[in-house]
Amino acid sequence: MFMRSRKQREPKATELQSPIAESLAEGVPEHLEMPLRQWIFSILGNDEENAQKVALDLRLRVETGDVYSPARFLASGTSREQLIDVIDSMLRLSAPSNARSFSPGATRRSYLGTYASDWRGTNIEALQEMLTLGGSAYRVNEACTGLERRVDETIHQAAAGALAASRTPKAGSAAEHMATAWQRAYGRDPDPSKAYSEAIKAVESASQALIEPNNSRATLGTMLGVIRNSPQQFTTAIPAANNGDDIAVVADMMRRLWQGQTSRHGSQNPTRLETQQQAEMAVHLAATLVQWFAAGLVRRTP
Repeated sequence: MFMRSRKQREPKATELQSPIAESLAEGVPEHLEMPLRQWIFSILGNDEENAQKVALDLRLRVETGDVYSPARFLASGTSREQLIDVIDSMLRLSAPSNARSFSPGATRRSYLGTYASDWRGTNIEALQEMLTLGGSAYRVNEACTGLERRVDETIHQAAAGALAASRTPKAGSAAEHMATAWQRAYGRDPDPSKAYSEAIKAVESASQALIEPNNSRATLGTMLGVIRNSPQQFTTAIPAANNGDDIAVVADMMRRLWQGQTSRHGSQNPTRLETQQQAEMAVHLAATLVQWFAAGLVRRTP
């Protein structure tokens, strides 16, 4: 269960100007408050019994005046910060028994009974879309048993570090592409295909000076060809064991990013756009590669 209060981390000076720091909204921002309240009431408005179970789970005292209505209280009487807890509880208590962890001897059923099957599914999809479009730092977890952070704080810091490291002449426009990729993956106007494309451009910009400095039209594809033909020309800060191929892990990461983009070219078959999850993975993968190249952790063999 989510904690009732959180101390907001003071951003570092280097983060204040970073698009990465500005892209995800903590808690419940103003523009998400009413949509989330309406979502809660659309589900609990006609089910006071289960609304009371959610209130009990959160240890909330229901205060609605003359008419006792846990549903109305949860949807409109709670603070903005508590809405995340309410939604998390609704998802967890309504989850099928095989999707949740139980203590020994616990009754294996949904706490909200058959009520769960009446609203799970399309309503959860609508919630997920709402959180994504609103730039929330939270999303519905894969099992739909609660909310989770879209980006772990460690990953958030790594992406900010990659952006800072790529602001060097030899990295070209990597910083701009990296910032756009992050915003298109996590910002208020998500565009998975654009995020994926910009992630590739970021890696191309950061790695060209090292791998193909004399090819102004270099792509990940052409650079992978150079590495494949002359792997001995490259090394990394951590040498491979037993005199192995130092650059292999870098090439594998670049290849995964390159081959994973399904919308790059047209064909006889319908073009399949990248999904949100694919875009997020591409951005995280690109952040690591960009930082390695920009920081000189991948280099030419002496």
